[in-house]
Amino acid sequence: MKAKLFIAGLTLTAAAALGAAHYLPGPVARPWVQEYVAGEGNIKGDVDTGRFLEIDERLEIGADKDGVAVFKDPDAALKCLEEKYSDGLSLIQREFGLLPPKVDFGSYKTYGWQVTTGTQEEREQALFVTGFMDIYENSF
Repeated sequence: MKAKLFIAGLTLTAAAALGAAHYLPGPVARPWVQEYVAGEGNIKGDVDTGRFLEIDERLEIGADKDGVAVFKDPDAALKCLEEKYSDGLSLIQREFGLLPPKVDFGSYKTYGWQVTTGTQEEREQALFVTGFMDIYENSF
């Protein structure tokens, strides 16, 4: 009986790990190959790169070969987000029962706009998190 419970526990653990792996991004491709200047060349969108740089130099934005906005160093950008926007990340995670952002960044992109609890500052941080993730996902 104990052996069956042990095997069942291992099976559930493996299934949970495989389910979580579905949300894990692949390796950061670092697709930055050109400067992001809205309206020039093949640049798509109109990202306010200066807004990100005012927050921290680790949030420097470039563009991939297709002109899509990406962080020049996605790992450093995510670390910066976790340091400076931890209240917004925690609010999203708490309100929607999410895994940490490194594991499930796609949900943080979706749910930051929908938070209804927390302080005004936490809600503003949650909105920034969602905008951040919109660019961050382009790095994979």
